[in-house]
Amino acid sequence: MLSMGAHLKHFNLKSAWTQCIVWSGVCFLFCQQDQAEAQQVIMLNGAVVVQDAMAANSTSPHKMPGFSISVDEKKLNLLEDYERYIRHRMWEKALASLKELSETKSTSRLLPTKDGFLVDAEDRVFQALTALPPEGREAFRLFFDGKAQKQFEELTVSGRLATPQAVAEARKIFSQYFLTSIGDDVADLLGNDAFEQGEFQQAARYWRAVLDHHPDSNLSEIDLNVKYALALIRNRQTDQAAATIQLISQQYSDQKVTLGGNSVDPVLYLKNLLPAESEKSINNSDATTVFSNRISEPLKMSAKQIQPRWQVTYLDQTAEQAIVNSQSDYYGRAKSYQTFVPPMTVDDQRAYFNFYGICFAVDLQTGKLVWRNAKFKDLGTNFNNYSFHQSSNLKQYHISVEGDYVLATLIPQKEMNRYRAAYRLIAYQRDSGKQLWIYSQATESFISKPLVDGEHIYVVSHKQNNKLLTLNCLQLKTGKKEWSIPLGSVVAGNSSNGMTIMPIPILQKTGDSLLILTNNGALFEISIPAKTITWAFRYPYKVDQSNTNYYYAALDEAVQLHSEGQMLRDQNQVYFKEAGMDEVYALDLAAKKLLWKRPIKKSAQLVGIDQQNVYLLSRELEAIDRKSHELNWAVKLPVAAGGMSALVDPDQLWVFTSRGIFEISKTNGDILEIYRGHDLTSLGGSIDFRQGLVLCVSNQAVTAYPVTDPGSPVDSTDQKSKPKKQ
Repeated sequence: MLSMGAHLKHFNLKSAWTQCIVWSGVCFLFCQQDQAEAQQVIMLNGAVVVQDAMAANSTSPHKMPGFSISVDEKKLNLLEDYERYIRHRMWEKALASLKELSETKSTSRLLPTKDGFLVDAEDRVFQALTALPPEGREAFRLFFDGKAQKQFEELTVSGRLATPQAVAEARKIFSQYFLTSIGDDVADLLGNDAFEQGEFQQAARYWRAVLDHHPDSNLSEIDLNVKYALALIRNRQTDQAAATIQLISQQYSDQKVTLGGNSVDPVLYLKNLLPAESEKSINNSDATTVFSNRISEPLKMSAKQIQPRWQVTYLDQTAEQAIVNSQSDYYGRAKSYQTFVPPMTVDDQRAYFNFYGICFAVDLQTGKLVWRNAKFKDLGTNFNNYSFHQSSNLKQYHISVEGDYVLATLIPQKEMNRYRAAYRLIAYQRDSGKQLWIYSQATESFISKPLVDGEHIYVVSHKQNNKLLTLNCLQLKTGKKEWSIPLGSVVAGNSSNGMTIMPIPILQKTGDSLLILTNNGALFEISIPAKTITWAFRYPYKVDQSNTNYYYAALDEAVQLHSEGQMLRDQNQVYFKEAGMDEVYALDLAAKKLLWKRPIKKSAQLVGIDQQNVYLLSRELEAIDRKSHELNWAVKLPVAAGGMSALVDPDQLWVFTSRGIFEISKTNGDILEIYRGHDLTSLGGSIDFRQGLVLCVSNQAVTAYPVTDPGSPVDSTDQKSKPKKQ
């Protein structure tokens, strides 16, 4: 086979006709670039050569359709100049551009990467620096080594950073001159200082930088790993800490380190600092995941025709008729009230519900209605109000329980006649249902489920008639705001009556970090101690903003099933699928990398995860392989209502449908058994397992079934009571 150079020799470039053909081909190349890299054409030894000139593989994350996030355009342009110089090996210009980039103050905290992430501007510049090829690193040291050493020598006293000003200067050296011979020493000192100040996330970042990007460091590698693990533990990043301890035990077995003047075994020392559940994960190579729908032991139903321990119905006949009436006119048709399943939260004593703003508590063992904030029969009046239909967004009803507090987002009944009523955040006393407080600003509407951590509540809100989302930290006891962070603006859709439909964010907390899935094209990580956005991941999200409404058109499956966005996490891997989106994503948060994405039905909702599969439910249950993202199996189910969920035990999946509880094999999706329950006229709904009971919440009632499992044997004296209607 002839080489490209040999082929080019067959052209006579002195011929005008040949040159015309060649340059026409070059022009064609330029016209066909589209989303490929821009290219540069030069003449080399009489031949035409095409070289890479500029990367433009995809739309920059901050310019994707959907959630709006601002970036520093000036700094972004400098970054693009720097990376272009690097591709052309123009080291002097690249390093001059890098210096200007480091010294330019940012007007925004975030800059985009090539993988769809927007990260802290300082981190993004650091990424650009550490991505230099070997030739570029040599040029960097030649240019800056002497200057960096001189600046560093002036900052240290007895191996410490003596003053806050010295720390600030050291940070500047770290960001600008990390690749010089003293970069590892600067990072180590900054790590020590940050750890002493309680800034554990920053300390971990500095030590990790040396381990990842300074291979010729003279610092002890085992010491760096031990300090890195300590910082992770203090920052409550126990999964990553456990993985680092595992690495230390494998690579540095039988080695000691000096801590507090004593020689200790680092593995034993670090294990003793971990919570008990994290220590177990060190000795288990399998990933560990904790979700409310995960069951450690297989469930066993006693018979096909299962009998409930108790049942509570909450759909009053008046309200039921009002819902039917709303379906016959355009007021409530597009809401699909008939398939709405109220959200539930559970503690060790009770289950709590939020049914169109009627919050109530049910005793888990007896099914007794403990308290409620209003009467179910009052719902009929509300459903006849046009203002209620206009303002209602069924996904904004949430309920959480923590300690003595039950938190709910709802429209109070006395405000249901108000035009564009806001969803309020209210706290109830857990045992009595007494209202303890209501968030004071009536113009602020809460859209996410409240997440409680200790004495703090994290919840997302927006001002009425404003699409800017804000993360709030409130005091649990009083509801007073401690601080807030603006996240960005959503691209909201319109309801059938022309009202704005806000997306419903999902919040998850790990250590001192908070993940927020906007359900509008963005995933955030928030540093709680710093009260700032650490990074964001952006992806295209199309919103139908059409004002054309067909009130009597058939409803979408996603509306009928009230499909919600969901996010599941397994250590550093996150899987999510947003409401209204037709793709499911898998991310590696440690590497800030998209692992895979694949198309899926818009109506599908994430309902579970195990070591092999991610499970999504619509009118069929699908198992997608976590590694290959291929469909392993799918099975059709009679799913007809919202509240889509599944119980995941080691062998089976359990789904509550309009025809009963389905037991499904995780191996191949075969339906192993169908258990006909005691909620025969319902459309199905959500399922959970607590205190030895399978809880099935439908559009009409909540029913508790006792089950047999190795951890919770069924008491033969259980009362099979008749269904209760409260």
